[in-house]
Amino acid sequence: MAEFEKRLACVINADGTIARGYMIERCELQGENRYVITWKVALQGEAKTNFAGTIGSSLDEAVAPGLITVGLAKDPHQMQVHTYDPAGKPAKRPFHVAVFRD
Repeated sequence: MAEFEKRLACVINADGTIARGYMIERCELQGENRYVITWKVALQGEAKTNFAGTIGSSLDEAVAPGLITVGLAKDPHQMQVHTYDPAGKPAKRPFHVAVFRD
């Protein structure tokens, strides 16, 4: 098997803009709380992909509490992230995603 990127990561602002990241191509905010992240490499196929996401600041600003869900998309280069307030209502929140591949 050819060598592949073992780690991908990004920090996304609540408005969907990229604060920073490694191997991220773009992020699009679609609707109130759906973020579609496109990576420069495929998340599906050759590598087994695991990921973790958390609500968090892009720098040192305060962050409102919230919830996050992360899942793969049909496009092998994309994942979907949804953010919510603590009660489960859709809400824009900044977040961090780490992707681990083996």
